[in-house]
Amino acid sequence: MAISELPPFASGFRPSLSTELCAQGARTVIVLRGEADVSTTAVLSDALSRVIAIDAGDVVIDLAALAFLDSCSGRLFAGFADLLAHDDRVLTFRSPSRLAGRVLDLVGLAALIEAPEQARR
Repeated sequence: MAISELPPFASGFRPSLSTELCAQGARTVIVLRGEADVSTTAVLSDALSRVIAIDAGDVVIDLAALAFLDSCSGRLFAGFADLLAHDDRVLTFRSPSRLAGRVLDLVGLAALIEAPEQARR
């Protein structure tokens, strides 16, 4: 059995996930672009932590520009939803792809997906 070693990341490695926080009325919106997987957990965790620290209003995670979502990120979302609920804040997801919707369903968060008419507000 051969074991393959993956090459180390180049010194200029940049995660394939970008985040943007913006206010939309009384809610904070986290826009995710790229791929949310195990290699971008720190980027995603940092964005979610910043929103927890804001400590105001409900939160929407916009997934329209997200190309990939893995179960590791889905579990991170589940923990984030629990933290928000503890502070009487609500988490919703906007515009997930079919794959992202499946991952959200897998981790028990499918009920938090906004209906399309809610997303236009």
